[in-house]
Amino acid sequence: MLRTEFSSDVKPETKATIAGFVQDKRDVGKLIFLVIRDQKGVIQATFKKGEINEDVFTAAKKVPKESFVKISGKTIKNDRAPNKVEIKPDTFEILSRAETPLPLDVSGTIDSNLDKRLDWRFLDIRQPKIMAVFKLQSEIINLLNEFMVKNEFLRIFSSRITGAATEGGTEYFPIMYFNKEAFLAQSPQLYKESVLASGIDRVYEIGFVYRAEPHHTTRHLCEYVSFDFEMTTQDLSEILDMEEKMMQYIFTELNKRCKEVLDLYGITLEVPKKIPRLTLAEANEILKKEKLDKEFIEENDLTPEGERKISAWAEKNHGTSFVFITHFPFAKKPFYIMRDGKQLSSSFDLLYNGLEITSGGIREHDYDARVNNVKAKGIDPKTFDHLRFFKYGMPPHGGLALGIERLTEKILNLDNVREATLTPRDPERLKP
Repeated sequence: MLRTEFSSDVKPETKATIAGFVQDKRDVGKLIFLVIRDQKGVIQATFKKGEINEDVFTAAKKVPKESFVKISGKTIKNDRAPNKVEIKPDTFEILSRAETPLPLDVSGTIDSNLDKRLDWRFLDIRQPKIMAVFKLQSEIINLLNEFMVKNEFLRIFSSRITGAATEGGTEYFPIMYFNKEAFLAQSPQLYKESVLASGIDRVYEIGFVYRAEPHHTTRHLCEYVSFDFEMTTQDLSEILDMEEKMMQYIFTELNKRCKEVLDLYGITLEVPKKIPRLTLAEANEILKKEKLDKEFIEENDLTPEGERKISAWAEKNHGTSFVFITHFPFAKKPFYIMRDGKQLSSSFDLLYNGLEITSGGIREHDYDARVNNVKAKGIDPKTFDHLRFFKYGMPPHGGLALGIERLTEKILNLDNVREATLTPRDPERLKP
């Protein structure tokens, strides 16, 4: 078995077998020091000429950095070694020799631009600080699952191939499905809603969604991981309460379970005691009182700079950069959102650290009203097969969608959402 338990797990005066990448190499004549790294940490291996097999010593002398090796031997205490333990090799195997020079400096000594790092993504992740991003992201998913189970949500798995564009509009990817036109799902929205017609009253889903948005910003992706939930309710505040509890749980647990990751980035997460709630109109009034010019304010939405300013306001006045913005104009929202009066909708966004990470609201469950909403968006209701399920007793319901990459980005204060994305897809990038 190549998986090894080293770093702080290896104890002195034991026999051990380790496997990993040659992170560093020092050749001082009759002594060769190799620092071996795997995802848990590093350990030093010391090769002394005359004390080990000559072939083993020669192999260690010639091994290039970042080769993948396997070493067996005895561990001893050494206060000058990483973790104060080193291994004296009996055997040494080069399982995969690295070519030189490396296309990317994985030591982190030489900075590379993001495009080059993404071109060599899986070498880039050899850097412990980069790998830490995806360790944290994995734990976020674990915590979301835990929270949903604790709150009696049922996980579903819906198709990412649909017969109609979920959100309407033109921002979708058409595909050929045998002899029919189909689309990559913009969200699981219509499926998760339709499940509620079965009598299951709380569902959630985690999976990729697709948006054909020709944006070249630090916040947009064409493919991203969406966490969604839907639950029976008539009250928007119940959705906000659920997400508030969810964020409190995630941040509390990340501080415990991902302390090493957060320490790498110099972060201690502030757990929100209460997330402030503003209507869009109230948010715009705050921006006006701050004497900000029109670039921060839109009639139907907040600008990116407006989101940053409102998060800063929440931090200053409420001790958290989380803030709910509610009651957007219906003109801004998709057809499935319930109207609240003639112009507004029963909708919300959650901002965190200056960026929208969640969008949600109460859905229109009445068949006739929903059909009217579809028509109001200029869409033919016949294109939506899901509508027929709303004829037979659809419970009132609401929910949300949360972008996992955006949440990861903002937790770690990264500069670009692509840094929190394993294999980013944008208008130009289709590899690796």
